[in-house]
Amino acid sequence: MEDTEIIDLYFARSEDAIRETADKYGAYLHTIAYHILHREEDTEEVLSDTYLGTWNAIPPEKPRVLRHFLSRITRNLSFKRLEYLGAACRSAETVELLSELEACLPDPRADIERHLDAQTVSQVLNRFLGSVNALEAAVFVSRYYYAMTVKDVAEKYALPERRVKYILKCLREELRKRLMKEGIGV
Repeated sequence: MEDTEIIDLYFARSEDAIRETADKYGAYLHTIAYHILHREEDTEEVLSDTYLGTWNAIPPEKPRVLRHFLSRITRNLSFKRLEYLGAACRSAETVELLSELEACLPDPRADIERHLDAQTVSQVLNRFLGSVNALEAAVFVSRYYYAMTVKDVAEKYALPERRVKYILKCLREELRKRLMKEGIGV
């Protein structure tokens, strides 16, 4: 079923919308949640919450790209779930992932007037990813959006792990400089 048809089902408040969403995107969303949570029970909980969140968001919102809309909900819920589970339950991989980006992004607890909103950071990040080559952008997104391990990223793109780590290190440094230039840096 096409995305527009699935969105129309949500607007019609048809329960088939959730079934069609799960059929088309369930495996994709499962992968995102599992890479963040590393536990099947929590992943299933997040998927259920994703479908409920989508049901509650459409309407009034009408997503331009359903896949991206769903992945954003899943990621946000996965990180909220991870926070709920507490720092003691976080996997070492997730702690490492979050700490890698910590040096680049502004402190969310900092004075709100000194920093721009998350939408502006997102726009800068999108422009940044558009300015690097396709492989670098794919490696960055795989690691920091899909929360893949360095090993998984290396396997996906047939690169040595050392090369992936180097690419990520360079991209984080470039991103940090770009954010500082835009007045958003730490």
